[in-house]
Amino acid sequence: MPGGLHLCGLEVVGPDPDAVLDHVGASVLVCLQTDEEILRRHPSYIDWLGTSRSHEVLRLPTPDYLVSPDDDVLSLVEVLFEHLEDGRNVLIHCGAGWGRAGVIAVLVMAAGGCTIEDAVRDLRLARPSAGPESAEQNWQVDRLGARLS
Repeated sequence: MPGGLHLCGLEVVGPDPDAVLDHVGASVLVCLQTDEEILRRHPSYIDWLGTSRSHEVLRLPTPDYLVSPDDDVLSLVEVLFEHLEDGRNVLIHCGAGWGRAGVIAVLVMAAGGCTIEDAVRDLRLARPSAGPESAEQNWQVDRLGARLS
């Protein structure tokens, strides 16, 4: 894929999202956290998410350790895959940049032709601990991975 996929946690992106996006050369940010999670740690980030014009912002608020509806996840994966194919860099974040962000990253890699097993292995080589963290997340990756292959 011509574009790059980056994962991080809120503590990295929350204080200065523009600086982090510029640092990794990303033009697209994906926020997987709920407003309640963000407000507890970086309330000004909520305003940035609603007003950013220099970067594309995509949101799929998903409670920690849980999943969003399959169709919403597949739609996001398709959009991200297109951005990456077009050479755009994408930054995905959740609380720590492991579980929810890892689920999306694994599915984007599967959309590109990787098996789920290879995608999880490669993701964890690049970002240890990233990938599905709960039974619900594992089930979703298995369900949607089968649909993407």
